[in-house]
Amino acid sequence: LPTELLESRNKPELDGIDGIDGVESIPGSATFGTEPFSADPFTGDPRFDGDRRTAGEKRADILRAILEAAARDPKTPTMGGAAPTVMVHINAVDLDQGRGVGWIDGIEAPVSFRRVQELICAGGYQQALFGENGDVLYLGDKIRCFTAKQRAAIAARDGGCIIPGSTIPARWTEVHHVLPWEQGGPTNIENGTLLCWFHHHTINTNGWKIRMVKGRPQVLGPLLWDPSQTWRPAQTHRANTPSPEPPLKRQSPHVS
Repeated sequence: LPTELLESRNKPELDGIDGIDGVESIPGSATFGTEPFSADPFTGDPRFDGDRRTAGEKRADILRAILEAAARDPKTPTMGGAAPTVMVHINAVDLDQGRGVGWIDGIEAPVSFRRVQELICAGGYQQALFGENGDVLYLGDKIRCFTAKQRAAIAARDGGCIIPGSTIPARWTEVHHVLPWEQGGPTNIENGTLLCWFHHHTINTNGWKIRMVKGRPQVLGPLLWDPSQTWRPAQTHRANTPSPEPPLKRQSPHVS
């Protein structure tokens, strides 16, 4: 919840899709045009998938995912008409300049700037403007948050966390901005993909890379996972593959 007016970032315009190997014309995406691509699925060693969590850390992440999913459920009791939400406050100037920390009411320890960015990517933010005397002059709408309809469409496309080896279904995932929102990435279906909590919050450090090509995500694995460093299509919902044609019924011999 920024505490000062968020300055314009002079972000580039996003024009959709251009003619560079079908890669969307999001800033920086053109560099992917000549990199190796294969339609074959990943066959890497799961020991080198970048997940170094202990068993205890994995159980803690499972509990966190359960609580977050329960908070999103429409049957969950609301607080003032809204789902239970953790409010993190950060100064708008700090947010605009990529510095500082966030704060949660009632907790002394600050929240790292990186964690604030992750929370905005997953849950959006709301801008507040204060006057010289500390009075609230403006409270904006929640922005940078994928809507329920957008999430449903992305879930129908991806089916769950798109990182190979992850079996987390769509209902337990978060929607990730492929091009980060702070770099001008739009909050739309073409720039969103599903990641489990772990992969979403380590995507900048675990060696996995994601890009969007013609509205579909592609992934590049860590070097130990895929020494060839080849881009490959991400998993898709199983309903997106049509069933095979049924075999022709054998005709019984005609007896006259």
